[in-house]
Amino acid sequence: MPEPADPITGLAEHAAQLHEMFLAFQHAGFTENQALELVIALAIHGNSDG
Repeated sequence: MPEPADPITGLAEHAAQLHEMFLAFQHAGFTENQALELVIALAIHGNSDG
């Protein structure tokens, strides 16, 4: 019997990571709006290393 497909899609995995990042920014002391703006900026522009 074949293994079942992974129930977590790539998009769902990425969304969960963004949510964890949002919560981490808030835990670090950023306001909800600041945390959201940071997550948006990182989602749009990504990591500029390199």
